[in-house]
Amino acid sequence: MRVIEKLTVSCAVLAQLPAAMLAICILVVACFTAAAQSGTTATTGPSGPTIVLIGGAKQGYPRTEHDYPDGILAIERLIKGSPQFQALHPVVKSFPTGFPSDLSEIADADVVLMYFGMNYGGGERHAGTMGHALDDESRRKAMEQLMSKGVGLIALHQASTLPDQTSKIPMADWLGGVRFGMADRTTEIVQMQISGADKNPIANGLKSFELLDEFYPTLTFSKTDKVTPILSAKVHIQTQNNKPVFEEPSADHVIAWAAERPNGGRSFAFTGGHYLLTFDQSQIRDMLLNAILWTSKRDVPLAGATTNAPTMPHGGGRASATPRRLLLTRADALVQSQPWGKLEWLASRELGNSLFMTVGIATINPGKENPVHSHPNCDEILHVVQGHIMNRVGDKEYEMSAGDTVTIPEGTLHNARNIGKEDAVLSISYNSADRIAIGEK
Repeated sequence: MRVIEKLTVSCAVLAQLPAAMLAICILVVACFTAAAQSGTTATTGPSGPTIVLIGGAKQGYPRTEHDYPDGILAIERLIKGSPQFQALHPVVKSFPTGFPSDLSEIADADVVLMYFGMNYGGGERHAGTMGHALDDESRRKAMEQLMSKGVGLIALHQASTLPDQTSKIPMADWLGGVRFGMADRTTEIVQMQISGADKNPIANGLKSFELLDEFYPTLTFSKTDKVTPILSAKVHIQTQNNKPVFEEPSADHVIAWAAERPNGGRSFAFTGGHYLLTFDQSQIRDMLLNAILWTSKRDVPLAGATTNAPTMPHGGGRASATPRRLLLTRADALVQSQPWGKLEWLASRELGNSLFMTVGIATINPGKENPVHSHPNCDEILHVVQGHIMNRVGDKEYEMSAGDTVTIPEGTLHNARNIGKEDAVLSISYNSADRIAIGEK
């Protein structure tokens, strides 16, 4: 919101003005004063919801499984590609690798979407046990404040799982339901039934569909929230307490649900989302968009929300969409000045000329080094075009000169130090169009 400052004009200045101009000045001052007193601003049109997307670290699964950073970016693209959301002018704040260190960044949220896994190292709990991102007291208090204000909440896959019933996180009250520990799970192709049809707007426009995913059948639902199942399916329990089983016959279980909290807050949860490709399923995409609208207390179209975001074909092949642009001129490159030199970006999804890669040039000044950082969603290939550097990759250092190339695996801490007398020019490439860096400034 723009602030209108009060205008003051001295009597001496007014006395020197012609009568007509004086009348105009008085009128202008009166108009601005009235606007300030009435609280009006220069901003017009509807104010969109503030949508906070919080992901988490990968957990050692194969690529595209429990891929929380890329999942958050995929959900962001769904929102930005939706005509219904575009009309609302939403503010989308994405934190692909976890809660921000400055929790005030999420204080203005209308809805918080959480998509992350359990911490199997225990977090602030005992080592060797499971932990949750909200075991951290400061994060939990920040979320408690949001929930007390009726802010919306969405949890996908393991984000609705708590380590056990002794957890301090009131997830059942916030979300309407919770999974405790590794009670059970199943991975199979199921026929989804739209249990929430005509019962909750999240089900608007949804039709029965097949889905391959990992689901959590045994859930504990709140006794105070109004809970409405949105998706249900017949599933076989295949794992209990991390031990393989196979229960026959299959039984009906809730896969996704909506909840209305006593204070007017709204929540939604979906236990699927193990695979990144889940977010390319058209019914899942529409359901998530509906859920974000509903939990942020916006109207859901009767036919459901839609998106123009590209999808990947089944089987993991490449998307059929082409980049918005094929030629990027030098003038269109994104240049970011740094205390140690500069980064020049030549290809990425943001630039509109790549759907699968990020390519750039890093220049490091003599005697300088870039911060130690890592990339949770991509490998990096660094090629020295000019100069002489010492490149740290994990716990090793490599002395490199023009013509040398190093591969930096996903998630590995690294940085480069210029040990030469001229600028070090480095070609850098990543196997993601949405490169994420942790620790880079």
